[in-house]
Amino acid sequence: MADLASTRTSEQEPGQQATNDPELIRAQLKRVLGSSAFRNSKRYPRFLKLIVEQTLLGRSDSLKERLLGIEVFDRKPDYDLATDPIVRVAAGEIRKRLAQYYIEYGHETEIRIQLQAGSYVPEFLWPRASIGHEIAGSSAPEDTVPAHPRSIEKVAGFSWKVLVIAGVPVVLLTAVLSVYFASRPTQIDRFWNPFVRSANSPMICLGDAGQFIQEGHTPSQESLRTGANSKNFLSLGDVESMNRVSRILVLRGKSFTTSNSATTTFADLRRQPTVLIGGRSNQWTMRSMQFLRYQLVPDISPGVNCIRDREDTTHIRWSVDFNTPFNALQKTYAIVARFNDPTTGQPTVIIDGLGAAGTIAAADFVTTPAYFREFADRAPRGWEDRNVEIVLEAQMVNGDYGPPHVVATYLW
Repeated sequence: MADLASTRTSEQEPGQQATNDPELIRAQLKRVLGSSAFRNSKRYPRFLKLIVEQTLLGRSDSLKERLLGIEVFDRKPDYDLATDPIVRVAAGEIRKRLAQYYIEYGHETEIRIQLQAGSYVPEFLWPRASIGHEIAGSSAPEDTVPAHPRSIEKVAGFSWKVLVIAGVPVVLLTAVLSVYFASRPTQIDRFWNPFVRSANSPMICLGDAGQFIQEGHTPSQESLRTGANSKNFLSLGDVESMNRVSRILVLRGKSFTTSNSATTTFADLRRQPTVLIGGRSNQWTMRSMQFLRYQLVPDISPGVNCIRDREDTTHIRWSVDFNTPFNALQKTYAIVARFNDPTTGQPTVIIDGLGAAGTIAAADFVTTPAYFREFADRAPRGWEDRNVEIVLEAQMVNGDYGPPHVVATYLW
């Protein structure tokens, strides 16, 4: 096995160095797998643990797509890599979840486990803070011969004058540019600006999944079909989506409240900006969709949900048949909308998918810069000051969703 301490890629951040201490890496892996980004999944932790352990054991050469498909996803040895991208999709999701873990406060001083695009071999990096501490605590070699004091004085005096004359403008320019880019709003900031700028705290309103729970709190056939497993009458998909949105608001210094659609009143919606999560289980989402071009239509036929275009009602372009076993679904779809509700006068965001996976994919889209950029880079200038609706598509593999992609947009 190549010495991990000597490994460095072009994507590695300046000032970071690799580490090859197995015990420290395993301890960090345990922290990562116990985090909210991984603990609610079965296969992603299994995937990450396998590639980390194989790398630590010196078997990184064996980490190929086919082996991972067999070991992690129980594929047959001769399965077709071209038509079954499950390993590539899962690797992309793991990269995203690792990024979510390390962006959270308190993890910046931990060993970084990262997976470069196009590779299944993880890298283990010391955080920059640890490296700085090591450098500061190091001493000069004992056999170093000191230069003549006068030589040092002369060189130091010359360097000081040159640095003062030439370096100060550079430092000032760097400081100005740093402040500019740090304060420059991102595309995600522009989407959420109406909520961040509001004088009132936003409300995140989740659907009431109680209607999909049979007597005795047993999941109904509806929730089993769509993947909307529930606890205490909240869909876990809605809760996962709420976690992503709340992180966006908190990182921008905005407090928020949460509510269940069954207990939310119209007066509540009139008081504050609202994020409506979930579709058919959220009465306020369904009410607000009357203002949208693209609308969720549950049970267009038994067990089939779809998103329809009000301007083309003769064609159904985006539908999911939940009569199909959930793990066999090939695609899911979702709606993301941000608009000023004409009846409440408040900024409103809708995050709604066909099934729980679609809803979470939509939440990922409006909280992940790399995903949202697909819309923002193509949107007309000034889109941030207009009402926006986006239809998304995500591939499904064994019940897990891949990155969401834009299939339709409407601005007004």
